[in-house]
Amino acid sequence: MKKFKFLLKYGLMKRIGRKAFIISNIVIAILLIAIINIPTIIGLFGQDEELTEINIGVLSDYPYPITSDLSLILNEGIEGKDYFITEDIDTFDEDSFWLESDLEIVLEFVGSSEAPSVLIYSKESSYNQMILSIVELQLIRYEFENYVPLTYDFPQAPDYEDPEAGMMISSLSTIFILPLFLLITMATQFVGVEIIEEKSTKAIETIIASVPAQIHFLSKIASAISFVIIQGGLIMFYSLIGSLIGGASAQSGLPLGMDGQTLLAYVVEVLPNWRGVLLVAVLFVFIGTLFYLVIAALFASMAVTQEDYQQFQSPLMFMLLGGFYIAIFAPMANGDGFLKIMSFVPFFSPIVAPVAYASGSITTLEAMIGLSITFLSLIALLYIASPVYRVAILSYDQTKFMKRIKSYFKKGFVNKKRLNN
Repeated sequence: MKKFKFLLKYGLMKRIGRKAFIISNIVIAILLIAIINIPTIIGLFGQDEELTEINIGVLSDYPYPITSDLSLILNEGIEGKDYFITEDIDTFDEDSFWLESDLEIVLEFVGSSEAPSVLIYSKESSYNQMILSIVELQLIRYEFENYVPLTYDFPQAPDYEDPEAGMMISSLSTIFILPLFLLITMATQFVGVEIIEEKSTKAIETIIASVPAQIHFLSKIASAISFVIIQGGLIMFYSLIGSLIGGASAQSGLPLGMDGQTLLAYVVEVLPNWRGVLLVAVLFVFIGTLFYLVIAALFASMAVTQEDYQQFQSPLMFMLLGGFYIAIFAPMANGDGFLKIMSFVPFFSPIVAPVAYASGSITTLEAMIGLSITFLSLIALLYIASPVYRVAILSYDQTKFMKRIKSYFKKGFVNKKRLNN
């Protein structure tokens, strides 16, 4: 166990203990924060555009002039006329609002004034976060006794259930699949390059002399998946920072015409089940990365040089790219059936299944079935790869690609039978 921990720590520090890791994460953080706040950045350059009125209906039975107070805050700093036109409404019909109402936004206050809640029906979603922040600020100003923080919801228009809207959701989710694809690719590259580096320099002979091949195999996979977890956690942290910066900008009173909604806030609106999508994506990426890492480690053990490894890893990269392109183009082509089928194929499901789940092509139960298939495939792959790795890691055979694979598999299982007997 001590040897395993040493190899795990050594492999992990080779990745995160370098200046390249720090520099790359600084670049990633800057880019991610900028991408998340793209709507705000666009708004900065569009401040001089001509503004149009936004009609807001307010339905409330609170004993406070909330409509007029909101109007004062929303139109603060505007010269000449009100931009946000707020008016009290006595009744509200959701279907009529989406189909024929002149109102762009309706604020429906429910619950007691001490424990307020607001439903924000919006045809202009770019203002949602800004208006929500102002509503919350105004309620705090009333100084309710025993005040409970505001709760809220953004009901979606019925047409979000249309196939075109589903395609939009799928296309949007592919943007966030890109970091997951890059993480898996980086992990498989790292584990393969590290093994082939040790093998090409003959350092592997010294290592295997003191550590069983199986421990070496598992330590490489464990260090690579640990890197994925650390890097993935950092990406989520950078996303949180970007979201907080966007939220702070909205609360500080953005210039009129500026979009105070971050990209993540928009995703939360479009994907009401975003928590489930995130959980499914994390589970698939974790198990899927392990699946790919086992293949990468096995192929690397069969190679002798870096050039040799490039030939061996080509099938793996084709599988990764295949899953990525399926996740991107299948929703655009309305290929829900194809997307659903590929969600159950272990070679593609780590990338395809989260997109299929986000777009509604597969249910939660089907996502769990796909995850179970991938997990069982991982166990089977470990069972197959372990004896082959034991034979291939110390071999320097340079025969043809398929012939070498066939030879290693044959020798691996012959040795396994011999050890079992």
